[in-house]
This record gives sequence, structure tokens and C-alpha cells, in this order.
Amino acid sequence: MTTQTRNEVLLEGTPLDAPQFSHENHGTRFYRFFLEVPRLSGTPDTLPVLLPEVLLPQIPGDSPLQIRGQLRSFNNRSGVGSRLVLTVYAQTLTPGTGELCNHIALSGSLCKAPIFRRTPLGRSICDVMLAVPRR
Repeated sequence: MTTQTRNEVLLEGTPLDAPQFSHENHGTRFYRFFLEVPRLSGTPDTLPVLLPEVLLPQIPGDSPLQIRGQLRSFNNRSGVGSRLVLTVYAQTLTPGTGELCNHIALSGSLCKAPIFRRTPLGRSICDVMLAVPRR
């Protein structure tokens, strides 16, 4: 049996700030910025985006931007305790089309049983830990 895994992100939004140097890994410099992505509810998401230096010239200032990439996570152990940090890793950038676009598709292996809960305001939430391998 073959397990299908998938980690795909397609977003369209407006950069809130200019990319700032984040770190260097294996000779590649990476930059970080925040993207404001509209939602159907009218309240936008503000998402952290990481991109390799080679994509910097493709950022059109404060114009809408479409990003294709992957969702990446790591446990930040600096400070007190451990904190899971989620970031959109940009693989391609193109000018925005004006269409609402906020899609993340993940499939992989569950690492532990899902936990269903309700918030104090009655919203239903299911917490899952999903392993999505990548090269």
C-alpha cells in the first residue's frame, strides 16, 4: 500500500512589509515577511512567509502577490518552553490575480489521535499532529 503525502500552499495577498534577512543555510540566504490574506469572513489572516533570496526580485512592492509553496513547521526552543512555529515556504511568486485564494492542502500520517474540543465561545476545534514528509 502506498501512502499519498501532500503539502501544497496557494495564497494570494498583500505583503505587509519588505522582506527582511532571516538566516543562511547551505549557502542560500532566506528572507521573511508577512502576507495579509483575505478570508471569506472579512477578517484577514496575517501569515509569515519565508523565501530564498533568488525570489526577492519577484516581489512587486505593495501589490497583491500569489504564492505557491509548502507549509513548514519547527519547534522553537529558544526562550521558555517549546513553541511550534508555522511558516509558508515560498517556492514560486507571481503577481496577484485579484481572486480570493487561501488554500492549504496537507495529507500524510497521523502521529497521534486527534483531539476534539470546544472553545469557551463554543467553536469546535480538532487538534491533529500530521507528518508530511518532504525532500
